[in-house]
Amino acid sequence: MSGDARRGLPEADAARIVEAEVDYRPQPKQALLHRVRANEILFGGAAGPGKSHALRFEGLAWCLRIAGLQAYLFRRTTPELEKNHILPSMAQFPGTLGRYVSARRAWEFRNGSRLFFCSCQSDRDVFRYQGTEIHLLMVDELTALTEFQYDYLRGRVRCSLSIPERYRCRIPGVVCASNPGGVGHGFVKSRWVDFAPPYVPRRAPKDQGGMMRCHIPARLSDNAILVRRDPDYVHRLDALPEPLRSAYKDGRWDVFFGQAFAFSRSLHVVAPRPVPDEAPLYMSFDWGYGAPFSVGWWWVDADGRLYRFAEWYGFTGTPGQGLRMTDPLIAQGIRDREHRLGVAARTIIRLAGPDCFAKKPDYRGGGQGPSTAEEFARHGVFLAPGDPSRRLKIRQFHERLRPRGDMPPMLQVYDTCEQFLRTIPLLVADRHNVEDIDTTGEDHIYDEACHVCMARPLALCAARPETESGRIIETLLAPAGDGREDNPPEDAEEP
Repeated sequence: MSGDARRGLPEADAARIVEAEVDYRPQPKQALLHRVRANEILFGGAAGPGKSHALRFEGLAWCLRIAGLQAYLFRRTTPELEKNHILPSMAQFPGTLGRYVSARRAWEFRNGSRLFFCSCQSDRDVFRYQGTEIHLLMVDELTALTEFQYDYLRGRVRCSLSIPERYRCRIPGVVCASNPGGVGHGFVKSRWVDFAPPYVPRRAPKDQGGMMRCHIPARLSDNAILVRRDPDYVHRLDALPEPLRSAYKDGRWDVFFGQAFAFSRSLHVVAPRPVPDEAPLYMSFDWGYGAPFSVGWWWVDADGRLYRFAEWYGFTGTPGQGLRMTDPLIAQGIRDREHRLGVAARTIIRLAGPDCFAKKPDYRGGGQGPSTAEEFARHGVFLAPGDPSRRLKIRQFHERLRPRGDMPPMLQVYDTCEQFLRTIPLLVADRHNVEDIDTTGEDHIYDEACHVCMARPLALCAARPETESGRIIETLLAPAGDGREDNPPEDAEEP
């Protein structure tokens, strides 16, 4: 290990690894990962900076430092674990340190520490780790996991060992690595990328674990070894179609692999302007109680272009958590907002999903109570059924967003509609059906907005770019017949 590399670890620990003849020379960004004073870390973003390699040796280093440490390294599936971590560890970890026990899928070290290799393919799989004490949790390709999976596993992170004072800033702790994209993209972007400037540790809110977070971005250019050994890799990244190129080469979190819609602030977002007096008005509604409800207000120009000029998103501020407001309160809130918007006296076509017209249980009397539409009507808010066809509405939504040369797309959003701008770019394509979105995401505004798109349908363009993009995503996301899934190319190339 070089002198520069040793500075990434406490001196005594570096000496122990050298004595064990571990062939690992962390590069500057990897060394920063190993020494930063934070205990909930996200490393990487782009392809090729040596994320998996650094994560694996992070686990090894802590197992050598602290006797009896229990470290767990996760990837979503077992084949990914075998290819990216188990087989490389057997080639790279010297047998003088300990032995790999295949029955436990773990390295057992001479000081009593253990490094487990684990998979977690679905939400229910996390319950296999109920009661487990995880001293160091590591997750490779974090965005492949759902927010629930991550939160549950992090809830297993605790430590009853006597930890030296100088290590308490890291143990118990969490270290993750990931590219943009996937079902977990939204929560990862929110919790690390948007939470604080890069390289700056900051305490997370208590309702998000209260750990010291830090995001360490890294690109291919930060991996001098790979650049030297495979100088043409950067050209292969350049040749990827969008949005893969921006995600894998540049590590951009605003566009990503698996993104359902090609939404761009430069194309689709406009500054607020007065609502024309003669423009048709629409209100779209997606019901929610425990989950958020969504209300959007729209006007239509002479070309049929939709403008979302106002919204009301009924959530607590935490994604997925609704305000639990009753229908009468929502209806009254809609009327109050329309007065403030200056459109209360105008004709508004109001569209909602079929659930708003179904009778609800009357728990006080045991019979059938009034529907949401009936409750709204009592307050002067008259709903009409929207078209809920999932197959058709995603096509209309794509068509509305499609670039049109010198003309603006047929859907425009005022920059004051913050929740539309937050949630729509984060929606991902369904892994098994590219003609739909992954409904585990925050899709309430999408469902609401599609009502007005379906009410004013456009002729579909047969050669729209999204169709070809959809084929790319479908090809790369669809699971293979044996259940084994391919990984981004940098994992196979990491030194």
